[in-house]
Amino acid sequence: DACVRSSLYEDALSIAGFANTLERRHLIDSSSTEKEVEKQTVVVGVVSEIRRREADLRRMLIHRLRGDVTMPQCLEVVTALRRLNGVELERRNNKSGEHDLEGVHAAMEMRLQVDFLEARDAWLEGGIAKIGSAQAAAAAASDKGGASSRTSAQAEQILDGIERYRTRCFEIVTQFLAIFRGSFAPSTSSSNNQDHSFSLLSMWTARRVQTFLTSLNSNLISHVHDTATLRDALDASSFFASSMGRVGADFQSLLAPIFEPLLTKMIVGYWSDGLNGMGETLKACRDAGIAGPLFGTETSSNKDRSDGINVDDVDVQSSRTPHPPRSLLALPPLARFLNAYLTGLNELRRCLLPGAFPSIRLAHNKLIADAKMALQANERAALTPGLRGEATKLREAAAKMKAEFDKCVEPYMKNTL
Repeated sequence: DACVRSSLYEDALSIAGFANTLERRHLIDSSSTEKEVEKQTVVVGVVSEIRRREADLRRMLIHRLRGDVTMPQCLEVVTALRRLNGVELERRNNKSGEHDLEGVHAAMEMRLQVDFLEARDAWLEGGIAKIGSAQAAAAAASDKGGASSRTSAQAEQILDGIERYRTRCFEIVTQFLAIFRGSFAPSTSSSNNQDHSFSLLSMWTARRVQTFLTSLNSNLISHVHDTATLRDALDASSFFASSMGRVGADFQSLLAPIFEPLLTKMIVGYWSDGLNGMGETLKACRDAGIAGPLFGTETSSNKDRSDGINVDDVDVQSSRTPHPPRSLLALPPLARFLNAYLTGLNELRRCLLPGAFPSIRLAHNKLIADAKMALQANERAALTPGLRGEATKLREAAAKMKAEFDKCVEPYMKNTL
């Protein structure tokens, strides 16, 4: 008991082995009479007490694996557990020589591997920060930087969580391979045991990767709202996946289904905000009967260039987005809509994922169709009899915006993507 409480593993294992010797010498004797066996109560008590302490020692060793231990410490603990299994095998052999000791040893080794992974798994879970938790929000609030500060803190916590998960997961796999891969002799039965060992590690790794991807997906949806942070998370996750590739667990192909829909959602969000803002402006002007917000100050340079501006006149380069038509300055709602569209493209540049382009193109075509429908609906509403206020100017603005969209904005948008 003192050895167990003082973490004196060598002494405790020596005492456990001595208990087997006592049991073999004094208790296991077929020639002993029942009366002689009853006289051995002291020896029986000592052996049973040592057996109970063996269970305590096993629990203590496994609990130690739940902490932050280095490779030498891991090897020391596993060696002690193997010696404890050896004591158990010796006791079984003393009681009856008919046991399949090789099979029992294989089962004990498998149980040791399961206990190892369970204990290290608990260490992994305990060290991972809860991304987007109240602690992160409190840290962000203490900075007194508002929403941007909070978003930055949450993004940093996501990146820190990915890095910590990568470090610990790779460390566990490395420790397992270093400790258990060379523990079998080159025989048929041990080869089967080694296959079971690798299968066990493969199942554990697959489960941890799936858990990571599920947690990553939910945290990205909840806390990442800009493509720069999304790109940083993608880089960190790709590095994690490639690191696991060194032990045969590369999961880079599983990242695209997580990041591509999020990227598309962010880009489409900017476009939808621009379209909704234009629709709200047009409706507010119609309801109020004022046309002033629908017209901008058109400079002489704008007038000179507005007649001939189309996509063919713009110097288009393969590596640059064409300059937006300056004629749109005369129509602020269309200009703001196009600004929102270009903002989405600028965000797309920060995190280019080829797999997301088909869905982005579909959203792009839908945006153009929805914008045309909105302008057509605005023109119909402006032509409705009984429109109050500056009805003539409202109708003029509606016709101009519709024509300018068909002539200039739509070709420009199709040429930029």
